[in-house]
Amino acid sequence: MLGQSALGFACVVLLGTNGVSAASKSLKNLVAFGDSFTDKVNVGDGGIPWPLYVESYSNHTVSVYDFARSGGTCSNKITPRPFPSVMETQVPAYKANVTTKSGNTQIIGPNGTYLPLASKDTLYSIWIGTNDVGAGALLTDPLPNVSIVNTTACVFDWMKALYDQGARNFLLQNMIPLHLIPMYAATGYPTKFWSAPHNQTEWSILMAELVRSGNELSALRTKYVAPSLFPGARIGLFDSYGLFLDMYNNPAKYFVGPGYNVTGVVNACKFPYDNGTLVCNTQPESKRDSYLWWDELHPSEQANRVVARHILNVLKGGNDPFVSWYGAK
Repeated sequence: MLGQSALGFACVVLLGTNGVSAASKSLKNLVAFGDSFTDKVNVGDGGIPWPLYVESYSNHTVSVYDFARSGGTCSNKITPRPFPSVMETQVPAYKANVTTKSGNTQIIGPNGTYLPLASKDTLYSIWIGTNDVGAGALLTDPLPNVSIVNTTACVFDWMKALYDQGARNFLLQNMIPLHLIPMYAATGYPTKFWSAPHNQTEWSILMAELVRSGNELSALRTKYVAPSLFPGARIGLFDSYGLFLDMYNNPAKYFVGPGYNVTGVVNACKFPYDNGTLVCNTQPESKRDSYLWWDELHPSEQANRVVARHILNVLKGGNDPFVSWYGAK
């Protein structure tokens, strides 16, 4: 894996490519990888996922190919889970859908025919980490010799796999502030995602540290290591953490009021502490766009609309306050 050597290099390098806020040009295709935050089949937000909003907001001038799968981690060899991971399932699925004809890369489209997927016109995005650091993985069941160093390094293995296939434009979406999401907040409770008794305050503190550490490691690699490992590539670092923190602190900028809610959820399912029956309560549709979270683990559809607008801004080559670019000009 790239991770260990990359980390060492990042720790000693003092000079690197300074990030810039805008992509160099407009892009026509988005190829997305990740977990339930991005999956368009098993949708995590109870509505429409952000990649499909990107397509819609672009008036279908951007084609979206979504390989993300709910429950996934970056690699099941690092954080094993019974779900389709990026490296073992999603990347092979992408490769199976792509071919090269007369020197031109093509991908199978929605109607089953091959469509152009030129490297210069295509952005490859990944939003992963929530399951890697979460319950059932680093937070509760870490494997020997596996840490946040390994899980964040895996993203650059993903990049190498696609770079070797000809990809040159990448967008790395870092982890959101998971210690604020109801499942991991200090005020959280047992849920359908994890009903076993645990110390919620301890979870929240540990999660905050895992996410901050992972995001810092990813930023170091992106700024100081990746440009030399992937010559000719443009690498965008999307600050999901900063965006969601802003949504949390300034809900009036993003959500429908009055009654903004950044601590509750649209679709709440609580396990009583006496291990009784799961109790669920869903907010009426008229209130849903006031919420930051859909359920205890996933952003709301309105939050994902916000994400989509920023991603589309990236695809159109615009300046974005939450994105910095490194590597090739």
